[in-house]
Amino acid sequence: MLYKIKIISVCVAIVFFLLGLLSVLQYFRFQHLLFDVTRSRVEVPAEALKRDVERTLATGLSLQTNAQLQIMLNHVLETNPILFSIQIVDSSATNGKVLWSGARQPARSASAPVFVQRWPIIDSIGSTVAQLTFVSDKTAALELLARVRDEAFGLWARLCLVVLAILTPLLWWLLKTLDTIIVSARAVLLDEPVDTNTVQHSDVYQLAKESQEAGLAAKTAATGARA
Repeated sequence: MLYKIKIISVCVAIVFFLLGLLSVLQYFRFQHLLFDVTRSRVEVPAEALKRDVERTLATGLSLQTNAQLQIMLNHVLETNPILFSIQIVDSSATNGKVLWSGARQPARSASAPVFVQRWPIIDSIGSTVAQLTFVSDKTAALELLARVRDEAFGLWARLCLVVLAILTPLLWWLLKTLDTIIVSARAVLLDEPVDTNTVQHSDVYQLAKESQEAGLAAKTAATGARA
């Protein structure tokens, strides 16, 4: 009986592990998709602002002196609540001098989770002259991810209970049946007494019995022919 419990425990543990692995993989897949979708919400206004800034460069205006850029940054911030701040950083400066910037008020907490995305500003001759940096809110995505994680864990726990309720008695019945078959076949082949109450429904026992009877009949026929 002990070996049956061990086999059932190993099988159930493997199924639990596979269900857990599948849940984790699906969770991280959802996380990757969610972050991509959240970042894509920023890409549209960022690409539009990038084109506008590069268009002003094409007209001959300098990034350092074009005050219109501040108005453009503030407009993008107002129309996109997910954004915390926008910066245009001088790429030619070794210290990364901020040329223009805009931030939402009140200012975000320093510990707030954020997405940081950057786009190069390219002038008319193809040189990168500045970098456009967008800082956006990550809190909503993380809250949704936490709810999904809790739901995924609950689903995994329910599936484990279902597997435990169905697989355990099924494995127990299969092992018990296998024991009966093995004992019956061994008893017949070794010509040992067989518990008919235990093996009366065993197909293997019946097949072994028929084989034994056929062998005895053939042996009797051969003996009679020699006589």
